[in-house]
Amino acid sequence: MPSVKVIGTIVAIIIVVSVISVYYYYKSSSTLQPATVNNSLRIVSLAPSDTQILISLGLGKYIVGTDYYSYQLLQSLNLTKDIPSNITVFSQISPPNISGLLLLHPTVIVVEKGLIGSYIEQMKEAGLNVLITNNDFASTYSQIENCILKVGEYFNVTSKAQQLIDWMNQKISDFSTAGNVSVAYLLWICPDLSFYTAGGNVFINSIIVQAGGINVFANYSGYPLLTPSPLLIIKPSVVIAQEVYNLTYTNYLISQYKGINSSNVYIMGNLATNLLNEPGPLSVYSIQVIKLIIEGKAPHFISDNWVINNLNVTLPVF
Repeated sequence: MPSVKVIGTIVAIIIVVSVISVYYYYKSSSTLQPATVNNSLRIVSLAPSDTQILISLGLGKYIVGTDYYSYQLLQSLNLTKDIPSNITVFSQISPPNISGLLLLHPTVIVVEKGLIGSYIEQMKEAGLNVLITNNDFASTYSQIENCILKVGEYFNVTSKAQQLIDWMNQKISDFSTAGNVSVAYLLWICPDLSFYTAGGNVFINSIIVQAGGINVFANYSGYPLLTPSPLLIIKPSVVIAQEVYNLTYTNYLISQYKGINSSNVYIMGNLATNLLNEPGPLSVYSIQVIKLIIEGKAPHFISDNWVINNLNVTLPVF
């Protein structure tokens, strides 16, 4: 059984991310001059969504440091070939390891405002150049594409940015479908069976809709913590839950929701969760995942191996 301390830490992270989402409406101004792409360019990327964009824009070879979650995702998809073999991997995103960043002598650090926004001024004061993105606050694919353009303009690779956007739009068109299947998404289930979910103004809601579903909690905002009652009253056609620690424990938690038919429940493993939770180029495949779930064509546990063997997840490099 997981410890209360560990559960408290994870729940606290979710709450913090939810609270700081108000910053989405507070646009950051950047006085950085466009970067010159040459062998002296040294990039640090501190968010998986940003790392995906940088690699797709052909800038992977200039990344000298990244966060653990970015590296883990690249490993899962066998994409570490697109970054230097001696890259420095930081074990945590927030708070940033400023002394470690300085040792890398980066020309620019690409950061998500939603993840480390409160540390940006501290990083600048330390003499670090910071390019701020806000994909983690995106609620639509068009907002992700705007961020791609911003990064493309900074590194003077706007044509590649447009190619990436065109690729994403093609995938979205290929995977999307119309539908009205009721879907409940359980972002995190707590030991008392309360759960965090996705409201109607966050990116996960957009994915559910694109996949032919209706988010039963769309009337909420952000990532609310709900008691079991709304879930049991609504009785959605499909329940999708992120894996909590392991499959056995997650199945145990879900079995405690009396009245939920287990044949309607699908559990997302680590890789599927990362595709869904990170609003970057690879998130287009999450539409395919949810669509296959809604159509009953996916297994009830969406394992990493199933994703790799059935979805042909690729990150284009332009």
